[in-house]
Amino acid sequence: MQYLLGILIIVAATGLWSWRLRMARDRARAAADMARAAANLPHKLAFRYKAGRNGLTRIEDPREAAAIMMMEVARARGGPLTQKQSDAIDEEIMRHFGFSPSDANELTAHAAWVTNHAPLPEQTMRSLSQLILSDRNLGSKEIIDLDSMLVAVSEAEGVPTRDQLSLLQVYRDRAGLKT
Repeated sequence: MQYLLGILIIVAATGLWSWRLRMARDRARAAADMARAAANLPHKLAFRYKAGRNGLTRIEDPREAAAIMMMEVARARGGPLTQKQSDAIDEEIMRHFGFSPSDANELTAHAAWVTNHAPLPEQTMRSLSQLILSDRNLGSKEIIDLDSMLVAVSEAEGVPTRDQLSLLQVYRDRAGLKT
């Protein structure tokens, strides 16, 4: 009888441990799938952008539009994007959108990719300004916050250039903001 009870305990313990290992393996697979999906997000957004006739019409998220607008303002300075400008965009995204540093960095990278394939900066600013202004979930505070975000990016490398001020004015004219 003791032997039978001992064998039953061993079988039950083995079954319990195999079940726990299987559950841990399933959780690890789910976490890996989520990580792959997050890593593929910029490619997915890029494909969605590229798949449209006019990629800007495919953008629906005002946060994505704001990031692209900030990138346009940064690039209007001329030359390649600097680390200060990139950091300023990341900081604004984290502060105003509540993104983690890695998510902010991914959105900045996506915005850089989109601006490489976007129409002229003024046209991009007009189109994305319209998208932001027509969003019913955004109020006047968010409209003004975006202006301050654009200004912060334009001042990342010092005094804004004429081209940067011109893009800021495009947004302000669309938003009805006085300077």
